[in-house]
Amino acid sequence: MLRFLENHDEERVASKGFAEDPKLALPAMVLSATLSGGPVMIYFGQELGEPATGKEGFGGDDNRTTIFDYWGVPNHQKWMNEGAFDGGKLNHDEKDLRAFYSKLLNFSGRDEAIKFGKYLELNNFKSNDIYGDKVYAYIRYTGNERVLIIANFDRNKAFQQKIKLPEAVLSTLKVDELKSINYTNVFTDESLNITNIKDGINVNVGPSDVLVLKF
Repeated sequence: MLRFLENHDEERVASKGFAEDPKLALPAMVLSATLSGGPVMIYFGQELGEPATGKEGFGGDDNRTTIFDYWGVPNHQKWMNEGAFDGGKLNHDEKDLRAFYSKLLNFSGRDEAIKFGKYLELNNFKSNDIYGDKVYAYIRYTGNERVLIIANFDRNKAFQQKIKLPEAVLSTLKVDELKSINYTNVFTDESLNITNIKDGINVNVGPSDVLVLKF
């Protein structure tokens, strides 16, 4: 099944009638791209934070990108940069947003655990009631690798916790809890080592942010 956040019928995430800030969509976008190995769509300009401002002829000022009029898409045009297609007119935040989408989509489209792996939700374990109602955590895994994904939907509060994977999860993942484990932050490429995964993993996920750890 195709998964997406924006299309021609929906209000743009960055529009004044919706979230206004395109970064608020990042947790949902990560879920869309990693919950399964199925197809994911981004609507043109979404990766640049297109806000769909202005009256667009028949479309009007409706927080959408019109499909009825000859109309430019401003943030997409900034990336086109008079035909150079190098993002030369994007500001710093727009470049960072595009880099995030690029990293996410390249990872989700190529990673073995995301494309072919099984899904294991962490929120439903009673021992993991630390997540509350604004944080969603799960693992995608194969026999060769595992990916821990934590999405924080809270706009104001960071999620700072020590994540202790239940024994049932460690058993399912076939993880030797006594062995040291290396894990990599997919978005920062930072590598860390855990001497005993049963002791837990310290995480700090900012407001409206995500953490993706491969181990």
